[in-house]
Amino acid sequence: MIGTTGVVTLAIGGGDALGEVELALAGGSERFLALAAEPIAVDATVLVIGVRTGRIVDVEPWVPLPR
Repeated sequence: MIGTTGVVTLAIGGGDALGEVELALAGGSERFLALAAEPIAVDATVLVIGVRTGRIVDVEPWVPLPR
């Protein structure tokens, strides 16, 4: 799951404030609780950088390189 990108569905407050992300997995999509160092708004694209117990992922903002 690390390295997967997804979309924030419930704003992430930063620090210990949980939010929610939707990730494309195994031909479908699943929602996970998410933590980030800094706040991230709804609809932002994020990159999963860690996985914790209890369906919690660590994320950071993802900005794709221009083509």
